[in-house]
Amino acid sequence: MTKAPDDRQNYFLEVRNDGDQIFIPVIEVLGTKPGNTLVLVAGLHGDEYEATQTLFILNRELDPKNICGRIIMITVGNPLAFQEKSRTTPEIFDGKNLAREFPGDPKGSVTQKIADKIWRLISNNCGNNDLVIDLHSGGKNYSYVHTAGVRDMLLDSKQTLKAIEAARAMLIQQLCLMEAVTGTLSATAIQHGIPSIGCEVEGRGSVNSSDVEIYLAGLKNIMKLTGHDSSGSPLRTEGKFYKTIAINSKYSGFATSDIGRFAQVSPGDLICRISNGFGETIEEVLSPCFGEIWAIRTNPSVGVNEVLALIKIPNQEMDGKNANK
Repeated sequence: MTKAPDDRQNYFLEVRNDGDQIFIPVIEVLGTKPGNTLVLVAGLHGDEYEATQTLFILNRELDPKNICGRIIMITVGNPLAFQEKSRTTPEIFDGKNLAREFPGDPKGSVTQKIADKIWRLISNNCGNNDLVIDLHSGGKNYSYVHTAGVRDMLLDSKQTLKAIEAARAMLIQQLCLMEAVTGTLSATAIQHGIPSIGCEVEGRGSVNSSDVEIYLAGLKNIMKLTGHDSSGSPLRTEGKFYKTIAINSKYSGFATSDIGRFAQVSPGDLICRISNGFGETIEEVLSPCFGEIWAIRTNPSVGVNEVLALIKIPNQEMDGKNANK
């Protein structure tokens, strides 16, 4: 990885796999004053575009003369999935979900090699005073409530306490206490002492300009929190961090739902109906609890054990002030 001495550098992380070369684009902006490192990651899923567009705009607007420290932007984390307009790496390679493969394996399958390259860039540049933000959206399969979240792990640690403040600084009203899923970038970072958060915007498989604006405003405010922008104090979102429960399919088929984001549900309410190729109902998916819909499947083509909805669980929250609560 050779870079010319400059305050703004575009380069690739190169992954070699059975004679193929995969190039992961990276933008690095080095401020004229010393400071911490902020890593912004987009496109770990190939059908999520809002974060990539946000980073393109942010890069154009950044002036290194006004920045303290370093900002590293990975604009398309999984080029193979992006080329196929797919959430995951194409089956012809390994069919894996990059967002579940961190810290990766330099001798593993291609997705694991991509995860290894991205993780090495992060781990070589970040410590417990830095920040990693994993930016997502609903992609072509889901409609998500806007959320900023921290992993439900090591809640009293320095890295998670910093992550809580970072999630508030994204200025997104819905705060999420995310399950500590093994292999996610944010969980891996927290485990290694690096503050990290994950964010979602609506999605639906296009570039929604309002979602881009939400991300852009949040990242600019984050820069004030991290000290990259010294022009003012950061704003923050108040409120509690809520847990969610995933509702999965038992069968593959044609999925339809009449509810949307923010819908209030009770135990036994219909979340989704799955039909076979003849239009016959093979599964009625019901809510197991009271709660609020924070994500709903919009792509009717569904496989076995795929997520159909996320429900915010009432009375399953953390206020972010007392991490033990």
